Amino acid sequence: MKPENVNPGNFELIEIIYNNNEFSVAYGIFEKGNKCIGMRWNGDVNNNSDKGYPKVFKNPMWFIVHQDLMKLLLKGLLGKDSSNKKALLETLETEL
Repeated sequence: MKPENVNPGNFELIEIIYNNNEFSVAYGIFEKGNKCIGMRWNGDVNNNSDKGYPKVFKNPMWFIVHQDLMKLLLKGLLGKDSSNKKALLETLETEL
């Protein structure tokens, strides 16, 4: 499933900051609270019935990364080929 199509009610997607088609990291707002990082395995992006992981009752979800690890993960994505560099730098600027 394409990560931009994963929009559960408890996570407001701001930007996909990393996507290598198998795995994605997104920046968003969890439960109308703080901004955070979510991650997921996309599954087969060419098969709409494959919702990837995690999912709850067949609905695709984002795994929310604890705030203590968010900056470390963002810094670790710098220089990775599958990073959305502009969005990643904007996110780091906001969070640092």
